[in-house]
Amino acid sequence: MRLESSAAIRLPNQSARIMASVMRDADLPWTPLLSQAGIACSIIDEPNGVVSGAQECRLQEAFVQATRHMPGAWFRMGLRYRLMAYGPLGLAVLTAGTFGAGLRLLMSFTALTYSLMQYELVESAGELIAIAADDMQVPPGYREFSQERALGAVTQILNDMHPSLFPVSRIETVLDAGNGRHECEAVLGIPVDFGAPVTRWIFKPGVAGAPLPLASPLLEEGYGKLCARLVDEARVSDEIVSRVYALLVRSPPQFSGVGQASRMLGLSERTLYRKLAAHGLTFHRMVEHVREQRATDLLHNTRVSIEAVAQALGFAETASFSRAFKRWKGISPLEFRGRAPR
Repeated sequence: MRLESSAAIRLPNQSARIMASVMRDADLPWTPLLSQAGIACSIIDEPNGVVSGAQECRLQEAFVQATRHMPGAWFRMGLRYRLMAYGPLGLAVLTAGTFGAGLRLLMSFTALTYSLMQYELVESAGELIAIAADDMQVPPGYREFSQERALGAVTQILNDMHPSLFPVSRIETVLDAGNGRHECEAVLGIPVDFGAPVTRWIFKPGVAGAPLPLASPLLEEGYGKLCARLVDEARVSDEIVSRVYALLVRSPPQFSGVGQASRMLGLSERTLYRKLAAHGLTFHRMVEHVREQRATDLLHNTRVSIEAVAQALGFAETASFSRAFKRWKGISPLEFRGRAPR
């Protein structure tokens, strides 16, 4: 996630929830931090809430100041990050064919992560040997936080991709062993070399080709498209419109109602209706648009049955889906699939 695009990017609220939980566990007041970041308390209470990248950055900055006195806290906090907390991105990575393919997918959508650190894959003689971290995009005031959190978070995420593989053989970090970080080796169970010129996670030989347990080409394609759409939505000029689309794209088959959506966005229903109307939109029309996009993707790019498509979109009956699709496209789902280019 780059600072220049952070205002438009929409992220799951899991990182904010993790920071709030760390503050609670340490008996520290956390609501002032949310206020500094411009995040409503109600958003933290929503399991599927979203925050902007700018809010995430402001919250990180406030969190760093509030926890700087706690040795090892940022590393232990990193261990709470799990791949599934990244929403569609985590699901896309988990369903990739191999460990290497999942990593490349993760690198393609770093805008949807919670870190300002930049990551790149390191290869030698055609073999994937490491992932390296660069903190030049991180403001100096919290580079140490970003690096220390990554020791726990990146290791945890790599292990989540293939729980029985334990793909990392050792870690090299630019940090020193002070501030309670000496415990990293014992907790992670792998060597940690402090004071290195570059932070890197060194892989065991041959792990890139290891098949992932949840590999599914169909699901990987679908979740990958959702990730691409989330990044595209960052270019929408109006923040509220962008946030509503991001919320709907992340929704399960039973789409959020306007009441739930307004609560998750920290707005009244009346305010949400008014802001959408200013752009010639209604909440119902936006739900229909996202449903139409999902239906088109599934019919064009998969071979699942019409009944399964209807179920995936939250329709109680296939006939209801067929009527809705004919209203959108002027033809039935079966006709649309028959006309799709091969």
